[in-house]
Amino acid sequence: MDIAVYLGFAAVHMVISILIVQVAAKQKSTALWLLAISGIGLGFDNAVLGIGSLVGAGDTLLALNMGRYAFHAIGTPLLMVAGIVLARNGSVAWTWRRGMTILTYGTVVTCILYGVNEYFGGAQYVVSTEGALRYVLAEHSGPPLAAITTMTFMIAFGIALYIQQKSWWMLAGALVMFMAASMQLGLIANLGEVLLMVSLLLTARAFPKISFETYQATQTALSDTERAKLAEEQRARKRKSAIWNRGLAWVIFVTLTIDTIAYYGAGFDNKEVYAAAKAAMSTAFVTHLYASNIYLMFFFVHAVASLYFYGIPKLHAHIRVVHVYIGYGVFIFTMVSQSVIGMEPLHMITYVINWAFIAAHIVLSFRFMLQRVRKAQVDPMLELTVSKRLRENAR
Repeated sequence: MDIAVYLGFAAVHMVISILIVQVAAKQKSTALWLLAISGIGLGFDNAVLGIGSLVGAGDTLLALNMGRYAFHAIGTPLLMVAGIVLARNGSVAWTWRRGMTILTYGTVVTCILYGVNEYFGGAQYVVSTEGALRYVLAEHSGPPLAAITTMTFMIAFGIALYIQQKSWWMLAGALVMFMAASMQLGLIANLGEVLLMVSLLLTARAFPKISFETYQATQTALSDTERAKLAEEQRARKRKSAIWNRGLAWVIFVTLTIDTIAYYGAGFDNKEVYAAAKAAMSTAFVTHLYASNIYLMFFFVHAVASLYFYGIPKLHAHIRVVHVYIGYGVFIFTMVSQSVIGMEPLHMITYVINWAFIAAHIVLSFRFMLQRVRKAQVDPMLELTVSKRLRENAR
């Protein structure tokens, strides 16, 4: 049954890729050509899973699976390139900023390097018959960070498109794929890939390619009254969203605490213990699996939202600026610690450092929360992140 489903997914991906090629040729969009390549790679991925039992274990199947992993390492992060371009086509202002361009493309390169190292940096592969005959990494722990990172960016672009254009296709596809990838749901994850590609195809058709010059011309045409109105709408939107983001932070803290207790309480820092618990799907392992993946899902959303709210503030000795950078420190050490799960004592060291940053972040969050309650104060940091072009023309 699974074999037929995988082959069906492969056929659907090829049809979607052909349709994306047509749109890419019409719009002369390099980003959409990359998206088409990603679709072809997904088609190949599912086809290999479908024919695995027909080919049989051996060098041929291993070579085919290495091709699958090459796509996962390179093709998946390239979705972020399509994502930011589609958001720009929808006139999402912040996607045109130089900082966002550097962040997005820098993340793409980082995720590709991470994936290449994970799959081809001396990794060993073993046969797996779970769902379909394939080769999998002999030692693999922790969630798929590159895929989760990619989907986080896609969700951010999707949210922006929904706010700007009331288009929900990209957001819906990215959310489904995010949950399926982070929870490692097998066939459901492959279905999530199909839905994601359909959502991106529909988004590409809805928003034709625009140049930066075209975008600038539409912004220049705005009157002072329109700019003032847009600036106030942006402030109001960030204030409301910030409330939800703070609440999300506490959910993140609870799930991380549960994961930490489950992981170290069960002795999972020992590879043999971890492997045995994984094979048996023990209660401690299932708790760790779901707590860690829920934590990472929400954490990435929280991190991207925080970057949207606060940006990269200028370095100076101000406690709120320090608070923002401590939060970014949490992000960095979370990524590092999750990347070295099973590599002790490195994982323990980075995990402890991460908790130190988290503790400092929580203490300052409590302080600012009390200030807001006592003084009914709006977070002044949010005022710094209203688009400069709107802020300057709304005075």
